[in-house]
Amino acid sequence: MLNVKPLDFLNLAGLCVWRGLGNRMSSLALASFAVAALGFSGAAVAENSAPEAMAGDLAEAVDQAVENPALGASRVVESITEDLIALIESAQTYVDEDEARFYRELGETLEQYVDFGSFSRAVMGRYASRKAFAQLDPEAQGKLQAQIDRFNNVFSAALIDTYGKGLLVFEGERIEVVPPSPEAAEKARQGKAMVKQLIFGEREKPFEIYYSLRRSDDGIWKIRNMIVEASNLGKIYRNQFANAYKVYEGDIDKVIDNWVVSES
Repeated sequence: MLNVKPLDFLNLAGLCVWRGLGNRMSSLALASFAVAALGFSGAAVAENSAPEAMAGDLAEAVDQAVENPALGASRVVESITEDLIALIESAQTYVDEDEARFYRELGETLEQYVDFGSFSRAVMGRYASRKAFAQLDPEAQGKLQAQIDRFNNVFSAALIDTYGKGLLVFEGERIEVVPPSPEAAEKARQGKAMVKQLIFGEREKPFEIYYSLRRSDDGIWKIRNMIVEASNLGKIYRNQFANAYKVYEGDIDKVIDNWVVSES
């Protein structure tokens, strides 16, 4: 099992938000904690397993994934856990002297599991929808595509920076990934999955995190959204973008320029 201190973490973590978000910050900060501790420690299991046992587990996992494709999405959550734990442990030896290396390696890790492109475009909402894009002339399409790409870079960099701060204060408590239900298996066959995570802390009821994943045409599951204690981060960010669009009178470039990381 992983060990974390949710309440200590929440006092330190921030999230990529617009200034003035107010009392939503506590729920949003928990998202940094969630990404810092995705799933239970598959790394601990692998560490104590013989190669033969691991091979048997792999074969069983393949059989289970065929029967219940939602398991593939759960495996993604477990895999990113292993990678993040390894990064945390490694970073302790160099982060004070080379913090840039830590954030670079964190970005490379998250990009394997998070579909930043889809996530950021969804945050832009109807202003970057495929329908809106198709209605533009070629010149306007080129401008919007450049804005979509630039916002993706800004958005992903802000999230990576925030999650990095959360990872660096990572400590202890119990975390579990809830096994997928039969209903989840049917949904997964359509290329969508929702993975539930429980984070046990000092309060009686565990924190609940839901990870929304999509499967690409080549069968790869990636995270596209998170719901933290009933707060849908995708919707919250999308509302922030829409509000900023109004503030800057439809100037998307100004919206992107002012998308910032705030501390909780």
